[in-house]
Amino acid sequence: MKISVVIPTYNHAQWLPECIESVLNQSLKPHEIIVVDDGSKDNTREVVSRYPVKYVYQENAGISAARNRGIGESTGDWIALLDADDYWLPGKLEKQVAAIRDENFCYCGFTKLWNDGRTGAGEFFDSGTAKSVLRHHSCIVPAAVLVKRDAIMKVGGFNEKMSAAEDWEAWLKLSGICKFVGVPDRLVVIRITGHGLSANPEIVLQSMEYIVAAGTADLPPVSRLVTSQRMRSRRTALAALKYRDKRDYGNTLRYALKAFAYWPSPFYDRAFKVLLLELRRRLLQLFLVRTGPI
Repeated sequence: MKISVVIPTYNHAQWLPECIESVLNQSLKPHEIIVVDDGSKDNTREVVSRYPVKYVYQENAGISAARNRGIGESTGDWIALLDADDYWLPGKLEKQVAAIRDENFCYCGFTKLWNDGRTGAGEFFDSGTAKSVLRHHSCIVPAAVLVKRDAIMKVGGFNEKMSAAEDWEAWLKLSGICKFVGVPDRLVVIRITGHGLSANPEIVLQSMEYIVAAGTADLPPVSRLVTSQRMRSRRTALAALKYRDKRDYGNTLRYALKAFAYWPSPFYDRAFKVLLLELRRRLLQLFLVRTGPI
């Protein structure tokens, strides 16, 4: 297996040494490492020049374009993805290669790392479950993926029209043509900074229809309609929860109502629960205003 590692980066010079060195320190060495600089304004070029990697520069076009550029420049038959602010543990590639039989998409477990040093296990689903889970939410991070180059090229790479969740859409497309295998070991560390595009509910919702289309393409008409509405309901309810965390209660109610309208049932997922929580909060607030302090 000739593995090409593709690392897109934009103004992540501070994280690049740890990222690149985690690839160089793999027990199974990759065929090549390609760093695609998506128009960084920091000292990314200088940092990358210290390492035996291929450096590709492009004007800022977004992470999908950067990943696609790296895949296009690659000469290996497998692609391993790694974002510049994440890193691998030393046995990552070796354990994934050992797990592959006739599969052409492999993923592994991961650890979340917050800015304050806290860590937590990312969710992991085995290959028999992951494909169905992907219809509801993204459970695979890019840094955990090792995929056959021909397969990612066949689905057109990453959607450059999407400003967020482009990896989720790609996994959904790949789930229709690939055999999946999962390695439960947490071999990847991803940083949770809270500043990425996916942290913005509006931006994620702008990409929702691409995700819905990819997740329902292989379903018969009735199932496609039902699943589409459920997917829309879930994503919109998650947006409501993000606004609730920000104490933006106007948008919380707005998106909770919208989510419930997509799937008006108390028996599916979060929309109904979020709506009840927000209505309860408002009724309690109204009660306190009317009764005054005790």
